Amino acid sequence: MNVKNNKTLRNVIIFSLVALSCGWIGRLVDLQARTDENGSLGQLIWIVSPLLMMVILRSWMGDGWKDFGIKPRVKGNVFLYIFSLLFFPFMTMVIVGISSSLGWTDMSPMSSHYLTAVVLALVPSLIKNIFEEFAWRGYLAPKLYSLGYHRVVVHIAVGLIWGVWHFPYLFLFVETTESMITYIPRMMLGVIVMAVLYGEILLMTRSVWPAVFMHMAGNAFIDTLILKKFVLVQAEFSYLAMPSPEGILAIVLTALAGLWMYKRRKRASLRQSPPGFPKQPQFPV
Repeated sequence: MNVKNNKTLRNVIIFSLVALSCGWIGRLVDLQARTDENGSLGQLIWIVSPLLMMVILRSWMGDGWKDFGIKPRVKGNVFLYIFSLLFFPFMTMVIVGISSSLGWTDMSPMSSHYLTAVVLALVPSLIKNIFEEFAWRGYLAPKLYSLGYHRVVVHIAVGLIWGVWHFPYLFLFVETTESMITYIPRMMLGVIVMAVLYGEILLMTRSVWPAVFMHMAGNAFIDTLILKKFVLVQAEFSYLAMPSPEGILAIVLTALAGLWMYKRRKRASLRQSPPGFPKQPQFPV
């Protein structure tokens, strides 16, 4: 491994340690302040710290900005942008349709207000996911790709770190009576298959923005549906019918989409990559 790769690996380790610790520091701050409400100081530390670490590493610790993927690169990628915006809303409708027809879920009488609630959630979700995706797909994924690891290994590594990052605040947003022995592994699997899907789109577009919009749409449609109780999933079927990452139907549909994108990218003709990203032949297939 050359000096540049040693430096990149060192910085990736630093970033990962900060990402995995900042949420617990935030929880400690919240416990000291005796608050667990949305928008707490601890949650701000949790959300902002990975992005701040990315800025430090790129600006002052030698990582640079060439592989940040800040340019939208919409030209030639319109389909991928549309897919990114619509996949999670479509997946949610499919899961709710299947589970409702099988009697696994009950619709709230307030469901007619669901779209209004989604629209109101879009802007906060966009802002939150600029912070999140600029860190995960804007830093961690491209840096691991640049080290020459197989892209599936990178997807899994990003998914594992991203999933564990959620742990400190996970149960403020999740209501479940299920044992963590079964819940956590399934949730982690769901996050990993999302990392595959996000990562493949990142590699095809060479831009972080599809991931931002995909995450925005997913949070706005899925979190609003669950947290605002527009749909009530029967406890005995929650492991199947939840449209969130831990639901088996969601895992299967996301995995199929990720596999499709993986194969689609392999079939795509090789093309010159923009500055900052390795040319496709340098990525193992």
